[in-house]
Amino acid sequence: MPLFEPSTTPAGQRPKRYGESIYAYYRDSERPGVVAIRDLLEVWFLEVPLDEQLDLQQRFRSPIERHYRSAMFELFLHHLLLRCGFQLEFHPDVPGVQRHPDFLVSREGQELFYLEAIAVSNSVREEVETNRMNQVYDVLNGLASPDFYLGMRLEGAPATQPAGARLRRELGVWLATLDRQAIQQSYLEERYEDVPVYEWEHDGWRIIFEPMPKGDAARTDPSVRPLAMAMAMPMQARQLRLDEALKDAVAKKDRYGRLPLPLVVAVQVIDEFRIDRIAVMDGLFGPEAIGVNAQGLERPGRVPDGAWVSPAGPRHRTISTVMAWSTLDPWTFTSIEPIVAHNPYASIPLPTDTLPVAQHVVDNQRDLLVLQAGVSMEQLLGLARDWLPGD
Repeated sequence: MPLFEPSTTPAGQRPKRYGESIYAYYRDSERPGVVAIRDLLEVWFLEVPLDEQLDLQQRFRSPIERHYRSAMFELFLHHLLLRCGFQLEFHPDVPGVQRHPDFLVSREGQELFYLEAIAVSNSVREEVETNRMNQVYDVLNGLASPDFYLGMRLEGAPATQPAGARLRRELGVWLATLDRQAIQQSYLEERYEDVPVYEWEHDGWRIIFEPMPKGDAARTDPSVRPLAMAMAMPMQARQLRLDEALKDAVAKKDRYGRLPLPLVVAVQVIDEFRIDRIAVMDGLFGPEAIGVNAQGLERPGRVPDGAWVSPAGPRHRTISTVMAWSTLDPWTFTSIEPIVAHNPYASIPLPTDTLPVAQHVVDNQRDLLVLQAGVSMEQLLGLARDWLPGD
C-alpha cells in the first residue's frame, strides 16, 4: 500500500499554490526536491505495520492541513523511534483504561514508556479564514503584472469569501496607471512615503498593496508570480500562544489515570514562527517572574500557572515528559531539534537516559533546569542537514 497515490495532474516545476493542500502538491510536483521527499516518506511508510497503514494513509492524504500535519508527525515519530533502537506497538491496551495511547515503546522486550502525539494548531475558524485568504492569493497570482511585484500589509481576516477576481481586475487597472521608473527611484532614494499604495477592505480583512518594481529578467518571465510578500500589521498580528497551547495539549493527553509506565507527550506546534526554550518552559512550569522574600530581597521564580503546576500545587502528574517541536516539514527534519523537559512532579518519572535527545531536567538541589546533552536529529535520522537536492 503506497503512501502517495499516482498523480493525475502533474504540476511540473511550478511552486505550490497558496490554496493547494500540502499532500496534493507533494503528490503532483516533479521538482527534484519534492521527488526526494516522496521517496523518503514512502520508505518510512513501509516501516508502519500493515494493519495501521490505511488509517495513517487516509489522514496523510487529507486536504485539511491539521489532519495531514498530525499524520506526518506520527510518521516522523515512528521512524525516529525505530532509528533510536526502540520497538513500537500502535494503540496498545492499558490495564483498566478503555482509551489507547498512540504507541507503547519498548527496547529488547522491555516496555519503557507510552507515547502520545499531538499537533497543536490554530482554531478551525482561523483555518477557514486562512483558506479564504489563500484562494484570493491564488487568484491574484494570475494577475498580469509585467512591471511590479505586489507587497501586502495585512490586517484582520475575512469573515466571508472575498471576490478575488474583481480585486484582481481593480489592481490591474491601478497598476497600469503607475510609473515604474519613478517608483524605482523612490525606493533607491529611500523615499518610501512617495510610493503609491492601494487600500482594499472586505468584511474584516484589510490589505494595503505596495508596488515593487521588477528586475529586467523578471519582467520578461511570465512564470514569475506577482505576489512578493505578505506582512501582518503589528496591531492585528495573530500568533499561536505557545504557553496556552502547551497547557491545553498536556491537559488533553492527561486522560489515562494511573499508568504502569511513564507517559511521554510529543507536541508539534503548527505556527509560522519557531518555538523557543523560554516559551516552552513558561508553558510547562509557568511564566518567569521576580519574587521578593521576607527580607525584601529579589529572587527569580515562576508564576504557578503552567501545565505542571498551579496555585494549588502540581497537576497532570501522569505525564512524565514533554517533547515540543516547531512545525515539521521534510526540509526541516534535520534542522529542528525538539525541546524536551521532564516533569519534576511526575508520578512515574522517565529515566533521563531513556531518550537520546537533549533534554531539560530539574536539579532539585540547585532549583534550576539543567540541559542534558544529546544526539542531533541529523545523526538520529541518518540524513545530512542539506539532504534535499536543489531544483
